[in-house]
Amino acid sequence: MRFSRLIPAAAAAAALLVLAGCQKQSEKAAPAAEVAEAEPAACRRPADSAAAMAAMAQYEAEAIAAAEASRGAGQPAMWTLKDEDTTLYILGTVHLLRPDLDWRTPEIDQAIRSADTVVFEADTTSEQAGRDLMKFFTSQGMFTDGTQLTSLLTPEETDQLKLALTELSLPIEAIQPMRPWYAALNLSIMQMTEEGFDPAAGVEMKIEADAKANGAAFEYLETVDQQLGEFAALDNCAQVDFLLMSAEALKQGTDVLDLLVSEWADGDAVGLGALMSSPEAFGSEAAYAALLTNRNARWTPLIAGMLDEPGTRLIAVGAGHLVGQDSVIAMLQAEGYEVTGP
Repeated sequence: MRFSRLIPAAAAAAALLVLAGCQKQSEKAAPAAEVAEAEPAACRRPADSAAAMAAMAQYEAEAIAAAEASRGAGQPAMWTLKDEDTTLYILGTVHLLRPDLDWRTPEIDQAIRSADTVVFEADTTSEQAGRDLMKFFTSQGMFTDGTQLTSLLTPEETDQLKLALTELSLPIEAIQPMRPWYAALNLSIMQMTEEGFDPAAGVEMKIEADAKANGAAFEYLETVDQQLGEFAALDNCAQVDFLLMSAEALKQGTDVLDLLVSEWADGDAVGLGALMSSPEAFGSEAAYAALLTNRNARWTPLIAGMLDEPGTRLIAVGAGHLVGQDSVIAMLQAEGYEVTGP
């Protein structure tokens, strides 16, 4: 097997980070990202060397040990950035949760009540959002020239994918028209929903309902073209790696996803960062950049600019964006802003 135990964690984390994009789209979309050209043959990769496997094993052991050794405050982590007339609450979220998980705290409820404006990653509920998102998936998530997904895989990888799909009772023909990145997200989301994770129980959905009742305004940090366009612009080999990670996660079940949610619910920013915040955890620098660092770098100046407007904002984004050395929090602090929190 070419993947370590942390790869299922990364695939689960990817779905948690990006599922917002699978439901959200801003009203003014940026120009569509250029889609990688389909390659006529499977991606050819050198066999993993003993040194590379040893390095991955060491990384895995260190990450798991760091996560297990750290503890949070027993509630989801929230940070604060403020000046004389502006308060920004920055809350890490999970886009899908089991409905019976109680994550609400007095501090989070107070932040929701006091917010004049709630800031999410992107729009998730408007009718136009649904239409634009469907257009994006049709044009950039599906092959339009008759290419089959398995043409990008080796025979061994095709067999690996077919075996994983048995976990969902899904024939490979069901995903043949999909580009690898889109197939990967679909598989991860299908697995989570079948195991009881529900978008309607996600943190953003609950916050949005309360904020609307309070009369709050809503703002968004990105468009679907910016968010999912990062995946669509990956070369096909990088997309295939992400797909194979997701396939491996199907066989592992949701135990690792439950671990990630547990780390989030405990507010263990160190532990969550150890599991999620490195290129090794996502299989490549390209995937890590697409999921986290590129987006974090776009968001950071937008969040800092919110200090120019008086009032209170609650910024609620995927928890993976707020932990680790490449997080939004770290980027804000590197710019000299005093962000308080765990």
